[in-house]
Amino acid sequence: MLYAIRLRKIREAYGLTQYEVAYKSDMTPSAYGQIERNAGNCTIKTMEKIANSIGISLPFLLDINNQNFIEKNKL
Repeated sequence: MLYAIRLRKIREAYGLTQYEVAYKSDMTPSAYGQIERNAGNCTIKTMEKIANSIGISLPFLLDINNQNFIEKNKL
């Protein structure tokens, strides 16, 4: 659940729609929406595609304890 909330907040902070992230991640908007609602399983490969489509690093995306939603420094 925390990952899904973080993902949505990061996407919104970068001004992207679910459709844009889904398209850039080569998945359907429905599948991406399920990930944001924590309804679908998500592999590490899919998480990497999502991070790349937003323009952030995978470690930043997965850092659920980090209160920042814009990545300051790329790893």
